[in-house]
Amino acid sequence: MEQPKAHDEDNFLDRLIAAYRTGGRPARVQIDVTYRCELDCKHCYLDNRTTWPELTTAEWLGVLEQLAELGVWFVSWSGGEVTQRADLLTLIDAAAKLGFRQVIRTHAGTMDARMAQGLAAAGVMEAKISVYSLSADVHDAFTRRPGSWQATMTGIACLKAAGVAVEIEFIIQPHTIDEIPALFSHFSKQGMVVKFGTSIFRDHMGSEGLDLLDLTDEQRERAKGLAYAAATAIGNSMVPIRDRPDEGPCGAGRSQFYISPDGSVWPCVMFPMEIGHLREHRLVDIWENSPQLKGLQKWTNKDRDGCQSCAGSGMCFYCPGEAYKTTGDYKVPPAHFHSRTRAELKGYELARGAKLTAEEWATIPDGGSAPPRPTKFIFPIYRPQKGRSARVGDTK
Repeated sequence: MEQPKAHDEDNFLDRLIAAYRTGGRPARVQIDVTYRCELDCKHCYLDNRTTWPELTTAEWLGVLEQLAELGVWFVSWSGGEVTQRADLLTLIDAAAKLGFRQVIRTHAGTMDARMAQGLAAAGVMEAKISVYSLSADVHDAFTRRPGSWQATMTGIACLKAAGVAVEIEFIIQPHTIDEIPALFSHFSKQGMVVKFGTSIFRDHMGSEGLDLLDLTDEQRERAKGLAYAAATAIGNSMVPIRDRPDEGPCGAGRSQFYISPDGSVWPCVMFPMEIGHLREHRLVDIWENSPQLKGLQKWTNKDRDGCQSCAGSGMCFYCPGEAYKTTGDYKVPPAHFHSRTRAELKGYELARGAKLTAEEWATIPDGGSAPPRPTKFIFPIYRPQKGRSARVGDTK
């Protein structure tokens, strides 16, 4: 079967990340400065959104200096809703002075001209914005906040007027699958990048409630087919794991990592396994000495024995964080990883006409629903600990 082409090998950013990987240093970090958000999106994986502790402004400024010391060069600011922090521009200005490339993730519903101009002045490259429909009623029903669609559209206009690039992230739901072509056309004609998502992730407690929002296999196949037909820039590495044996299934804990609002360090925002805490250790010490991180980094594609012969491994979105929240072990793939891979491939076939052979399909497990949790298993999901973090004001 003809596979989608990987990113251009001469792409500067790809080569830079590869160089960091070789040197054992992370290139990227996502920082959630707060979990507060005025929306209540149905698929939100965050909890304790009003009570989760937060680092002070002074502490975040110190974190930025530690990130520079570690060699990180790319910062993604997020939340919750990142603009809930009154000191956001202070932090972004400080990051700009340290030379970081920066993006923000926001629903843009509280964005105004002053904030957008401040982001542009600090050199923020891009704003990634979630849009759930071209229909205000459908979007607002998903965010559970009337008027949120119009507020987001106004925020997008402010960002574009200030010269900040905008990327639209469209999480596809069963009733919005048919919107894919129109939504892609609407925003791409305005010069925006559009990316599609078809997977719902479990919340940070690993509970099963959000599973009900996920697409069925048939719906995912159709959604992927429409998305592939609309845009070519979707999918994953597209390189079979046998051709990248010394890498992990993704960059979590390798080329990138995550910092929670209270200073806990995880491999990824979707992977709530603490590898260290910034109120106890410096970041460079965490990166060099964390036993949890070292264990993750030692586990590579060559250790995924059952995946080596799979014809779908180049399109498989093996998420260690989702495996961790579902099975309790990031090395154990839930069965639904296989069904998602099959749906990805079938969607690609629908859009491009290329076909796997029967022999190739036979190498891909059937998948099915996720396995039940182990009896009496207590998930080691990270929670803020008493005495180590406390809710603070933005500017203390």
